[in-house]
Amino acid sequence: MKFLKHIRSRSKLKSPPPEAQVYSNSLPFSRGPRSSNLAAARLPGAVLFRIFAYVCPHSQDDSYDSAEDSVLEDGCMLCDMRDLAHCALVCRRWNDVAQRMLYHSVRIDPVHYCELESTLADKRKDRFRDVPRQRLLLFMKTVRDKTHLAILVQALKMAYMTREGCTADLARTVSVLPNLRYVDLPRNFFTDDPSCNMLKQELQARCPEIRKMRYAAGSEGSFASLATRRHWTLLETLEISHLNLEPTMFLHVIGGLPTLHEMMIAHLPWLDDSIFHPVPGLPSFPPLQRLTLEDIPNLTAMGLTGYLSRPETAAIFSSLTLLNTGILPSALHLILSQAPHLTDLSITETVARSFPIEPVPPLRSSSLTTLHYEITSHPTHNNSSMQPPSPSHYNYLAYSLRSNGLPALRSLYVRDPDFPESLILAPPQPAFAQSDLPIAPPKPTGFNHQLDVYSKGLDELEWNFTHVSPPSGPGRRGSYTPQRPISMYRLMESGALTTASWGPGLSAGDRASLPPGWMLAGESSGGGVGAGAGGGARKSVIVGNGFGGFLTVPVDEEGAGAAGKRPGSSGGWSHWGSGGAGRRGSKSQEDWWGSD
Repeated sequence: MKFLKHIRSRSKLKSPPPEAQVYSNSLPFSRGPRSSNLAAARLPGAVLFRIFAYVCPHSQDDSYDSAEDSVLEDGCMLCDMRDLAHCALVCRRWNDVAQRMLYHSVRIDPVHYCELESTLADKRKDRFRDVPRQRLLLFMKTVRDKTHLAILVQALKMAYMTREGCTADLARTVSVLPNLRYVDLPRNFFTDDPSCNMLKQELQARCPEIRKMRYAAGSEGSFASLATRRHWTLLETLEISHLNLEPTMFLHVIGGLPTLHEMMIAHLPWLDDSIFHPVPGLPSFPPLQRLTLEDIPNLTAMGLTGYLSRPETAAIFSSLTLLNTGILPSALHLILSQAPHLTDLSITETVARSFPIEPVPPLRSSSLTTLHYEITSHPTHNNSSMQPPSPSHYNYLAYSLRSNGLPALRSLYVRDPDFPESLILAPPQPAFAQSDLPIAPPKPTGFNHQLDVYSKGLDELEWNFTHVSPPSGPGRRGSYTPQRPISMYRLMESGALTTASWGPGLSAGDRASLPPGWMLAGESSGGGVGAGAGGGARKSVIVGNGFGGFLTVPVDEEGAGAAGKRPGSSGGWSHWGSGGAGRRGSKSQEDWWGSD
């Protein structure tokens, strides 16, 4: 009995004191981590997908652009991918969503676009290693060993030197990617170079889902095989340049691609208007959404308008790019009249003659939102005493804008640095506007909507941005902001003026004519626009322009707002728009597919 009493006394000594039990039970979130994990695991897949898209933005890249053209200028893709891989280790629910995003659009980047690269570069000096190739080999091993991950890959992008120097490794990788839609390929692949034969055979046999392909000089045989072997019948984007083909073979190939909606045709001197004419026994030129024509001198506006007049084409055609073709700027009104859904139009021409003096209708389109009107004079006029021909073409453009024929236009690109000012000054009526016809062109009534004009002279490298506003009331002229380089001008993303930020001396019409993101004199960053945009808007003052309007003069003051910040990642932090310069390295310096 004494022995049992002794055991009972020792068990009492092992029990925690009463105050410790009360303290332990009084913690309101002692079971918090476990409950929070359960709550995170119960999030719907769509919510997790949206959250992870902010962690790794490039995982949602569905474009068919190369790695150089699709790079994010405000982050580090390797760090973002590492952070998303860390999210996949949290729980099974997160792993399912994160893995689908990790392997949807894969990038093999050579370096980190953040401060971590400086640390890793010093370590690579001791032991030389081709880091991009090692990452490609690790990715190849992963997808070859795990089929459930290989079927998720739809895009594979890598740097130029990686795809040029790792052709054999790239061929072994794509051979196990059956759902691949886009891959960055070496330059010799598009010219049927023998060094890329194995890669081409693997891509044709194992990747039937390819959506974009290019054919250059020397690849006539591969292009013709599209009509016979039909290995890539789901092509959506096709680029053709420097090919010597018969027009019948050309039509047979593109007519057998039912999902084709975008084409780029360049340097085909044999191509003329007959390619758009229907011929019995031959497929017609397919209806497209986007068409780019470059250096096609024998193609005229009559042939293109005949193609656009087809109902199946006019219903979907939305973008047209013309570079040094036989289609003159004076014929653009014919194209716009046959393309009711055209939203983007670009014409780049070097003209040797002035705009025709005979009556030409103004440009009219209710759907056009972006216009590239890049007309320059032929070099022979630079050293001549004669008037260069390009100003007459810009007079026609200004006449069309003042005729209000382009009400939906919001962005305009021109190669005349003085063009924005010409929109608010009323010049004499041009000669091509005079007409003795029963139906004369409409008389200009004035520019009546806001427009963003990007101008650049012949000796300038960057576009200058100018916001042009219509007259604010009767008897007033329009106004425009001072030109500023587009690389320094980010007003459109900083928010619009609010009622509280209007100055007491401006009328409602004058206030409405001001461009978004500008502050009035006397405002501070703590209120008005500065407060509405998080303090990140450019500060300016308003002065008269001598015509009854107002000019906006930016103030040289740095704004440190929070509107342009990017959400922090698990590995550090970064500022949206800072090019990744502000990102800190994480404790772990391992990448997704390997370490440095």
